[in-house]
Amino acid sequence: MSSMDFLSLPVVALENIFSYLSSDEIAKNRLVSRAFNEICSRMLNRGFIMIERRHAMALKSVKAQLPRRESERRYHPLARHCDILTSIETRISMLNMTYSKFIDSGMCCFIPGKVIDEIKRVLTLVETSKTPPRAHEVLQELRDISSMAIEHFDDKIAPAFRKRLHESVAPAPRPPVTIAPLQIRHEMIHLRRRSLLNAKLSLYLASQYKKFYKKMLEYKKVALRQRKMLREFTKHQREQDATIGDLKKRIEECDIKYSELTHTNQAVGGKAITVLPNIKPRKPMIKLPSLSEDDSEPPAKMPKLDEPTPSTSTQILKAKSASTMAKIRGITNEIRHLSNLTKNMKADAKMKRPVSLCIADALDVMETPSKKLKLD
Repeated sequence: MSSMDFLSLPVVALENIFSYLSSDEIAKNRLVSRAFNEICSRMLNRGFIMIERRHAMALKSVKAQLPRRESERRYHPLARHCDILTSIETRISMLNMTYSKFIDSGMCCFIPGKVIDEIKRVLTLVETSKTPPRAHEVLQELRDISSMAIEHFDDKIAPAFRKRLHESVAPAPRPPVTIAPLQIRHEMIHLRRRSLLNAKLSLYLASQYKKFYKKMLEYKKVALRQRKMLREFTKHQREQDATIGDLKKRIEECDIKYSELTHTNQAVGGKAITVLPNIKPRKPMIKLPSLSEDDSEPPAKMPKLDEPTPSTSTQILKAKSASTMAKIRGITNEIRHLSNLTKNMKADAKMKRPVSLCIADALDVMETPSKKLKLD
């Protein structure tokens, strides 16, 4: 990077680059060129002013913590701090007396940069350490440097400046190489535009942040509602699972009881009986024998209307009607005996009667209606 490219940078960027150097190095870089002299002299003057302010603030804070009596101040832990700061104050006042008149007139800048570095070092030591060394030990280097700078300025530089002041010949202002007024104006316009753009962008970001924050609050509310709904649904699901389990147990018990009753009833020879409520009887797995021998025979075919009927058709119809009536009577008697049998079975179960006797009685009872049907 050439010197012209470096000097084409903005003034703020150049000062930021030089701020990484010490004040002594900045003072030495004044010899490079006129542009460097302008930038470095401005930074040296600013550094001296900043040191004065920093020293004033530190002295004020220390004096506020010290007691008012001088006898008590000697034994206070901040006594050394106060001594160092007061001695620095005298040195700064001496430097002001020698340089301030010529700095204000624009003839020169604050030349001794090493003095600024030494004052900074002493101030940092006073601000950081609780028990600093004695004043003459800390300020020995500062006294030597400042006294040498004052003597050199008074002997070799100040006489020429005084002649100019007496002759009242104002020094011709040297036009800066890189820092022209037009360039500064363009930089200011550019900085204003960028500041406006940054302000607009910050407002837009603030509005967007508010929108997103509102949406986030709404989503949080929705999430809380969904959590509540999920908890309620889980509770309902647990209750339903519990009820389903109870119902399954009851259905299994009912199936067992129903199967026992159907097996016992089929062994006896009857049909399934609806003992439990809300339970439909199931079809028996074993086919029962017919009640009479005539049931096995297929029913007689009815004569067609078109065919001629024989003379004995009335007798045949009477015989068939009599046989059907006999069958109906037998079925009714069987149903009555079965109902009595179920009652007897319940009573025997209560009295713990053996099943073999119950079955024998049932067979005896079943024989009588069959005999009656045969006689009929």
